[in-house]
Amino acid sequence: MSRPQLLLLLTLLVAGICFGIGIYLAKHQARKKRARRKLQAHSLPMSAFSTLDHPAAQQSSDDTSPLDEAEVFMAYGKKTKAIEILREALAQKRISREAYDAFKTRHEIR
Repeated sequence: MSRPQLLLLLTLLVAGICFGIGIYLAKHQARKKRARRKLQAHSLPMSAFSTLDHPAAQQSSDDTSPLDEAEVFMAYGKKTKAIEILREALAQKRISREAYDAFKTRHEIR
C-alpha cells in the first residue's frame, strides 16, 4: 500500500471514529434533556412571588356548589362522576332532594 492510500485510509478511520463519538454524545445529551424535562414536568417552579400558599388561591369546598360542579362534568360527558358528586352532596345535605331530581330530569338521567 502506498503512502497516500495509507494516509487516506487513516483519515477516513479517524473521521469515522469522530463521527461515531459525536453521534453517541448527541444521543446522550438528548436522553439527559428528556429526563430533565420529565422531572420538571412533575414539579412546579417556586419563587419569592409564588401564590400557591396564599389563602386567596386556595379554594374551599364551600365556594362551588355541587350542582355547578356536576354541570361541568356533564359538559365534558362525565355523567357517572356528576351523579357521584350529587349523591355525596345529597348524603351530606348540601343539596336538596328536589335539586337532585331536577338535575336528573334536566339531563334526562334515569
